[in-house]
Amino acid sequence: MALNVGTDKKAKLLVAAIDFGTTYSGYAFSFKHEYQADPAKVSVNGTWFAGSMALVSMKAPTVVLFNEKKEFQSFGYEAENEYSELALDHEHEKYYFFKRFKMYLHDKKIVRQLEVQDDRGRKLPGMKVFAAVINFLMNHLLTALKKRGTLVDIKDIHWVLTVPAIWVDSAKQFMRESAGEAKIDGKNLSISLEPEAASLYCQLIPTDKINGSEGCQFQVASPGSKYMVIDLGGGTADITVHERQADGGLRELHKATGGAWGGTKVDEEFYQLIIKIIGAPAFQKFCRDHTSDYLDLQRELEVKKRIITPKTKGKVTLKVPVSLGETYKTEMEESVEDALKESPLNGKISWLPDKLRIDAEVFKGLFKMCSEKIVEHILSLLKFPEIKDTKNFLMVGGFSESEMMQDAIMKALPNRNVIIPDEAGLTVLKGAVIFGHRPVAITSRCSRYTYGINISPPFDPALHSADRKVNVGNMERCRDVFKKYIQEGDVVQVGEPRSGKHITLAPHQREMQLNIYASPKREPTYVDEDDSEYLGRVIVELPDSDERIRVEVTMVFGETELTVQAQELTTLKKFSSFFDFL
Repeated sequence: MALNVGTDKKAKLLVAAIDFGTTYSGYAFSFKHEYQADPAKVSVNGTWFAGSMALVSMKAPTVVLFNEKKEFQSFGYEAENEYSELALDHEHEKYYFFKRFKMYLHDKKIVRQLEVQDDRGRKLPGMKVFAAVINFLMNHLLTALKKRGTLVDIKDIHWVLTVPAIWVDSAKQFMRESAGEAKIDGKNLSISLEPEAASLYCQLIPTDKINGSEGCQFQVASPGSKYMVIDLGGGTADITVHERQADGGLRELHKATGGAWGGTKVDEEFYQLIIKIIGAPAFQKFCRDHTSDYLDLQRELEVKKRIITPKTKGKVTLKVPVSLGETYKTEMEESVEDALKESPLNGKISWLPDKLRIDAEVFKGLFKMCSEKIVEHILSLLKFPEIKDTKNFLMVGGFSESEMMQDAIMKALPNRNVIIPDEAGLTVLKGAVIFGHRPVAITSRCSRYTYGINISPPFDPALHSADRKVNVGNMERCRDVFKKYIQEGDVVQVGEPRSGKHITLAPHQREMQLNIYASPKREPTYVDEDDSEYLGRVIVELPDSDERIRVEVTMVFGETELTVQAQELTTLKKFSSFFDFL
């Protein structure tokens, strides 16, 4: 998969961004002339309606339905509704229903053949599922533009796809290739890091469009200001620290960090609460045999998550399907009410046939695990010298709209400015459009890893372990030494090249392969150390030659994706080369 980094993207008529989230996804766009007149003017697709219950959003659930032939059927609320209807007719078992599958890419090692599981444990190729969502959103945008009388050829669109900053390079490439499967030309595609996109948009927000700590002064847009971006999504918390430059650009002061502490953790805590009462077997049987009711329970929980606040008192009432209690009674031959009498939750939860009444403090406790993890992580970052005097904290992402999360972070940062823009869940999406118009707005980044390749230098007993000695061409060499191209924590200017010279092992060698490794250490010695990871390879295609060819390989860091160039040093001819992290 060649990385096409074309300069013609800047000349496109339209920038369209797809925010592919764990729980919700959507798209936004703006024309070049609109951006030039008002950079903050970004169009977001209207509203997506759930079709049942009081749930409306500017983004749609990231769920996708495939039919029994493994063909794309529907996406979003439509997929949920269709699958729910199929379940009522007991036809759903023939279909494939995928949700929250983005978290598969949160794992460290991603392969091109990655498979994802549907809600019944059956698998399809991950790239097929990801591509289906991207393709749907792409076509939805094109149809929306057509309806308003604006005909734009897909070739005239610069597409931007968002990814978490904490993702590894193989996950970013997986998304890029998925977009390719969805018929988006790689030359017209950019990858935007989610917290950076949000940061760009927040530079443009007027002061009357923010909320935050009492007495908070909106200083994010001031040159020289330093601030932490806390991007809380459905799956992950993604945290970076930026400094605003005099030219309007952003400098990253610390490498992106975070973890799987998104809003879905609250869902998991809720279902564990249910399991404490009725047990895992009964809950699993309910999910399996009453799929439509389970989807309704999920939507009910989503509504309650949004409206709960630290000030909520008394009881929180959720509608629960009657089938949940009936399933337990059939399995255990006793009522849920009887089960509650034996539970430590007795008195804190009451179960009616179609309602669950939970003590407000118990329900608020569902947020405790992820809020504590996020706060603990933020406080640990503030111990670093380059961050400790940070006064401004920008909360973005859908989960940042939760007053429970806002309260937890404000209490942890009592003498600092915690800023929450209006519609925090749309800041990544709108910022990705800004990034498409102005990708050089991020001027430098901090490397999350030490990147390098494996080499075999002449063996030096003072430097190298004896068990690594090998004989190559009658010369003693040391195998698998880590040759650094960039070190962990280094500040790298966007587009900054790092070069290394290499020579082919033999004449007539038509290809040079350089294996790429990453290590969290600043000074790794060998590529096969426990905490070093093989990322992929750089392939350099070479001409046929009677001589061994010397090649200078230049890796370009600082971009959202690593790129590579290669040049043969005798004729100075450049050759195609690319990263393959999958």
